[in-house]
Amino acid sequence: MQLDDFGRFDLVLAMDRDNLEDLLALCPAEHREKVRLFLDFAGEQVSVREVPDPYYGGDDGFEQVLDLVEAATAGLIEQLRREGA
Repeated sequence: MQLDDFGRFDLVLAMDRDNLEDLLALCPAEHREKVRLFLDFAGEQVSVREVPDPYYGGDDGFEQVLDLVEAATAGLIEQLRREGA
């Protein structure tokens, strides 16, 4: 991540709170609203706010992460469609 990325991109998404805090520490104040947790876009579809590391969850861990990412992706696409309309 480069500092100018915060100005170049509309969103900067973090998978967990540790990464979110690291990004916010780097982010210029005028772009802080662009930095979000990816799973915020999943809404009520998921009960967690962070994408866990699938490595520690065995085969089920990878399936769980895939489900979370798919839910957040669907929500993100829906929001982008609403904003573009």
